[in-house]
Amino acid sequence: MSGGQKALFYILSILIPIVGIILGIIWMNDQDPEKKTVGKNCLIIAIVVTVLSCICWFAASALSLAPAFMTGY
Repeated sequence: MSGGQKALFYILSILIPIVGIILGIIWMNDQDPEKKTVGKNCLIIAIVVTVLSCICWFAASALSLAPAFMTGY
C-alpha cells in the first residue's frame, strides 16, 4: 500500500467517519500487517472525529442558548 493511498484513507476517515469505521473493521481482520495498521488507524481517526464533532455540536448548542438565560429583568 502506497503512502498516497494511506493518506487518502486517513483523509476519508476524517471527512466521512463512517468510511473510516467500515475500513477499520474490514482491514483489522486482514492477514497483511500493513493493512491491519492502516485499518486500526482509520478506525481510531473516525471515532475521534465523531466524538469531537459531538462535543463541538453540544458546545455550540449550549452557547446558542446561553444568551436566553442571561437577560435581565
